[in-house]
Amino acid sequence: MNWNERYEKGDIPWEKGEAAPPLREIAERLGESLWGEGPIMVPGCGFGHDARWLADQGMEVVGLDVSEVAIARASELSEETNPTFAVGDFFEAREGEASALFEHTCFCAIDPSQRERYVTAAARWLPPGGHFVAIFFLNPGRDGGPPFGVSREELDERFGPDFVLIEEWEPTLSYPGREGRELVRVYRRK
Repeated sequence: MNWNERYEKGDIPWEKGEAAPPLREIAERLGESLWGEGPIMVPGCGFGHDARWLADQGMEVVGLDVSEVAIARASELSEETNPTFAVGDFFEAREGEASALFEHTCFCAIDPSQRERYVTAAARWLPPGGHFVAIFFLNPGRDGGPPFGVSREELDERFGPDFVLIEEWEPTLSYPGREGRELVRVYRRK
């Protein structure tokens, strides 16, 4: 997938112009202690709405995306120095560089053949005890992708070796049309 090309063409149906609604629910339910000392890494951050929302809650945040176009726009939309944005490949993890990870459907956007690499990278970014908070797209309502659907069973199988599942729930706050199709999971790095 050429993500830069998708952004250049404006073929970005995932861009909703605001932070993921479940973020508010996650913050209310779990509080700030979950995120650690920072920084929080947001892989596949796109235009940075989720990263800015987390930064507005007083957390140090780094948004990462492979698309130069997305990162340029994220930087334009950000008036503060936090969050910071960087063009980069999430798979090229730097050992323990994030205290927490937050992702919203990034895992579901990549080709399923790359999912094992994703989990390995997530584990490398985090120190032992670091948290990984994700909103997964269970049922995108289409064949193929992106986004590609995922099951609870696949998540258990892929994340189980490196992470402990702390909590999961179906968010009550979602973008219109995604109600009942997403799953929030909170993991702790083993």
